[in-house]
Amino acid sequence: MLVNFAICFLLVFAGHAECDRILGLFPYPSRSHLSVYSTLTKALAARGHELVVVSPYPLANPPSNYTDVDTMPAVKAFHDAVFSADVYEFADFPLHFILTSFWDEGLMVTDAFLQYEKVQNLLKDKRGFDLVIAEAFIDEAVYTFAQHFKAPLILISSMNGLHWINYAVGNPTPWSYYPNPMLTYIDRMDFSERLRNFLFSAAWDLGNQLHYFPKQNQLQQKYFGSGYPDVREIQNSVSLILLNAHFTMTFPRPLVPAIVEVGGMHVSPKNKKLPEDMQQFLDGATEGAIYFSMGSNLRSDLMPAEKIQQILAAFAKIPQRVLWKWESENLPNQPPNVKIGKWMPQQDILAHPNVRVFITHGGLLSAQEAAFHGVALIGIPIFGDQMLNVKQAERAGYAVVVNYQNISQEAFSWAIERALHDERIQTEAKRRARVVRDQPQTPLERAVFWTEYVLRHKGAPHLQSAAVSLEWYQLNLLDVYVFIASVLLSFAFLLRFCLQKLIRACSRAKVKSE
Repeated sequence: MLVNFAICFLLVFAGHAECDRILGLFPYPSRSHLSVYSTLTKALAARGHELVVVSPYPLANPPSNYTDVDTMPAVKAFHDAVFSADVYEFADFPLHFILTSFWDEGLMVTDAFLQYEKVQNLLKDKRGFDLVIAEAFIDEAVYTFAQHFKAPLILISSMNGLHWINYAVGNPTPWSYYPNPMLTYIDRMDFSERLRNFLFSAAWDLGNQLHYFPKQNQLQQKYFGSGYPDVREIQNSVSLILLNAHFTMTFPRPLVPAIVEVGGMHVSPKNKKLPEDMQQFLDGATEGAIYFSMGSNLRSDLMPAEKIQQILAAFAKIPQRVLWKWESENLPNQPPNVKIGKWMPQQDILAHPNVRVFITHGGLLSAQEAAFHGVALIGIPIFGDQMLNVKQAERAGYAVVVNYQNISQEAFSWAIERALHDERIQTEAKRRARVVRDQPQTPLERAVFWTEYVLRHKGAPHLQSAAVSLEWYQLNLLDVYVFIASVLLSFAFLLRFCLQKLIRACSRAKVKSE
């Protein structure tokens, strides 16, 4: 307590008005998600705020004003079932299974998270919280903590957000050029893609309303009791949404003030020295180097053996050195130009001047780090938003996409040759780094500013768009269209009636005159 008081005193003296107590709620057991969230919570703690962070991945060395509540015991069964399975099978995932898997996973994780004793004990916290920051990822019942503590709610997404997060703040979702993040489309869609984009998103919305949100409401009543608003109403009262996205790496689209893009805030502008063996390996790569990693949720060593051998055959034919994140002790038939390691300091590796190509699954964090450091991509997307990420990079001109199902020595050699030696790709990768870095604030500074903005202005209700108070038919002006159509039809019928009367009158007059 004395340490916290001292920190607050120093920050107040330095110009900060308050040291607030903030609750962070991050249920989903994905380490890559927490890489984004913990970047913000650590920065807020460094500003003197008191943090209580509830997640499956506690910090190794939290500061004195940072309390971790480890929920991995609650969600470990789910984590092991999903991430220990053959995730590469998801490459053949039928489209309609995306919806049901999201619903099932979300309800399962939310249930396990909320029933956990340490999470339930938070409801008895007498000090309360000035702000709740919650993960915006299939866990809507968790938002009820903000209502319980009568605190403003900020949602944060480790990606561009599931599409319905836009509805929470009345943000436009023009399906003509806004692709659903779970599809593989970019913002330039042909007719069939626009049709599929709309139908897929509409089906997801309908399923949410009829199945998913009612189930989240049941979880809310089970663990919080009665007397709380519907989870959709709580979501629509959100003060701010922070998205791990930025138009320099995605595409321009309309955003209301309550949505702030903080894409790449986990990327560190300062890089550490590499371990000695890696440093020497990359320093000696006079022909250039390639870094290969399938991320934190995919394991390279779980690829089918025939695909691994095809990749190794391609590596054996090139003069470049390859640094491969390989999760096993040994790599059969490992060529001399390939170095493996179970753990790799990815950002520090990408910052090395000899690294020219990054072979990746296309995870958003990896794509952002590559863009920041100006490294060309070879994308092997498997599931989720990975195809969208690498397709966007390919359209922008600094990536090559390899279909996982069609991996062969020839295909891999072609992709490496193109990524390494196509001057347009290498030039665009360097240009993209300049564009991504050219911002008035770093993404993390922007995230911290708007978080404290919500605190300073007691929820900042002036950020909320009037769109959230409109029904769907009002928001889309269907009532106006129906009214105008009714007026036009009424006028048409009246005109027809008058013309018929006039014609009959003229006919009678003509008969009389004859």
